[in-house]
Amino acid sequence: MSVLGIIFANIHDRNVPQLTQRRTMASVPFGGRYRLIDFGLSNLVNGSIDTVGVITKTNYQSLMRHVGSGKDWDLSRKNGGLVMLPPFGDTDHPLYTNRMEALKGIDRFLRQSSAEYVVMMDCDMVVNLPVKDLLKEHIESEADITGVYQYIPYGGRSHRKNTVFQLDENGRVFDMAVWQEDIGEKAMFLGVWVTSLAFLQGVVADAAARGYTSLSREVLAPNLDVIHVHGYEHKGYFACIDSMESYLHHNLALLDRAVRDQIFAVKGRPVFTKVKDSPPTRYGDGARVKNSFIADGCLIEGTVENAILSRGVKVGKGAVVRNSMVLSEVVVGDRAALDWMVCDRNTTIRDGRVLSGAESHPFYIEAERMI
Repeated sequence: MSVLGIIFANIHDRNVPQLTQRRTMASVPFGGRYRLIDFGLSNLVNGSIDTVGVITKTNYQSLMRHVGSGKDWDLSRKNGGLVMLPPFGDTDHPLYTNRMEALKGIDRFLRQSSAEYVVMMDCDMVVNLPVKDLLKEHIESEADITGVYQYIPYGGRSHRKNTVFQLDENGRVFDMAVWQEDIGEKAMFLGVWVTSLAFLQGVVADAAARGYTSLSREVLAPNLDVIHVHGYEHKGYFACIDSMESYLHHNLALLDRAVRDQIFAVKGRPVFTKVKDSPPTRYGDGARVKNSFIADGCLIEGTVENAILSRGVKVGKGAVVRNSMVLSEVVVGDRAALDWMVCDRNTTIRDGRVLSGAESHPFYIEAERMI
């Protein structure tokens, strides 16, 4: 059985515009040393998929630097491997504005593939998914297409337009809708589809002819009586990054060992990332660190509590960093204080500065700023 993986790098950029001004959603840092694309790539590789196409659109330079040739995911191969799919931008393939146009833009890549099945993933989810089990269930169900979902409680408004399934006792989807406001437990679609390559090519061609832009809303939902859509329930941990609040919340959730184990300690399904040969973190005489993740290459001379620090961060003497996500190469000056903050890369916090957001509204400092 041959399977092709497809990852959408830019689809949900608008949900966290602060973090995607200079990068794709796929290359947004997570957990101190990972990028969001690491989870999608690892899921596919752990599912024995050795050909993965990454559809990009804009701001993908940092993504290309991170993934490189795909070596860190065992995707550096003569045949197949990791394939970056930037937008063509010509008269036949204009810069896409939606998922169906993105798939139409890679029709040559799809035609050249000899794969039997395709697994498509978004990049705004942190999840360790058993792709082998997903493929097996899809084949056994004899469905045209299978979507991954999880039952979650809805208690308010989401920044993401979530697709919600209604399923019968056999797992067949008989209704689909897009929800942003509701209360109660819903079967939320996790942004992962599996289908046959032939079915996908037919859908893309038909959507292009009819001017459809949404796979869920315009192609599948109106035709559930003739298209067999199956639902695969994922019962493990997942996180959806759809706002700055959720970004900080889900990063800090990693400080809970039970959460970490469901992502990083699943037997046979490790999460891979780019390996860097940074020096170990150094701790000064006055350093105090509690319940935090500290990546390599940092210098800690102050206090860090309930926070995540990426590579190369410097925390000065007498400085305090709490409840915050600090990205790479940030300098926190002496006696400075951060609380409920997201500091993007190469930011400098001057000596004595006190900056504070709130748990429900974290404060963001854009990259390469001096505050």
